[in-house]
Amino acid sequence: MNKTLLLALASTSLVVVGSPAAFAQEEDKGPEFTPLETFTCNYNDGKGSADLDAAVEKWNAYMDESGADKYFAMTVTPQMHGAETFDVGWLGVAPTGEVMGQGRDGFRANGGESAAAFAEALTCDTHSQFATLQIKEPPERETPESLVISFSACNVEDGREFGEVMDGMRAFGAYQAENGYSNGTWVLFPAYGSGDEDFDFKVVNAYDNHAGMGRDFDLYGTGGGFMKRREIMGDMLDCDVSRVYDASVHRVISEDE
Repeated sequence: MNKTLLLALASTSLVVVGSPAAFAQEEDKGPEFTPLETFTCNYNDGKGSADLDAAVEKWNAYMDESGADKYFAMTVTPQMHGAETFDVGWLGVAPTGEVMGQGRDGFRANGGESAAAFAEALTCDTHSQFATLQIKEPPERETPESLVISFSACNVEDGREFGEVMDGMRAFGAYQAENGYSNGTWVLFPAYGSGDEDFDFKVVNAYDNHAGMGRDFDLYGTGGGFMKRREIMGDMLDCDVSRVYDASVHRVISEDE
C-alpha cells in the first residue's frame, strides 16, 4: 500500500487523500478516489455522549481484535448550523473501496456486540458513501485528537466543466498555501445512499481548532482572499453556507505497510 497515502491520512486526520492533480490522470486511469462513509444519528431517549463513548470503546476493541488497522474514524457534533441538523455524525475512511467493503463484511459477520452498543445509544437516519479527492493539503502536523470541520454543498454552474472547476479550486488552494491559510480542503462526490442529492459535490475544510478557522476567516475577508478566489474562479461554482462541526478522532490508519 502507498505509504505516502497512509502517512497523509494519519497526519491530516481527515480521511480522503487523492492525487494532487486529480483530473490530470493517466489516459487509462481515473482520478484516485478515496472512499468515505458517513452516518447521521440522533441519541435515543435517555442516552448521550457517555453512551456513545462506551460504544466507541467497545468498537475499537473489536477492531483491534480483528486486526482492522486500515480504517480511520471520527465523530462530529454540530457547532454552527441551521434549524435542521442531527445530534452526532460518523465519518469513516479506508484506503480503497475494497478495503472498506471487507471491513463492512467483517463487521456484519462478527461485530454484533459492537453494533448493539451503537444501536442502544443512537438511531442513525442516513448512511452514505462518497468518493473523495484532496484539493489542498493542510500544513504538516501531528494527528490531533480533535478538529474543526466545515461542509458546504456546491453545484457547478451551467457551461462549466468539472475539470476546470477542479483546476480552479487547486489554484486557489495553492494561493492559500502561499499565504498562510491553515485549512486542508477536500471534495466529496456522492456515490451511495442518501437519495436525490441537489448538489454536485461537497467541499470540506478541516482546521486544528476554531482559532485556526478564525484566522483563515480573517485572511479570506479582511485579507482579500475572497477577491483572489473571484479572480481565479469567477462564477464556476454556486455553494451554500457552510455548516461547522467539532470533530473527535477515534481511530487512525496504521502507518505500517
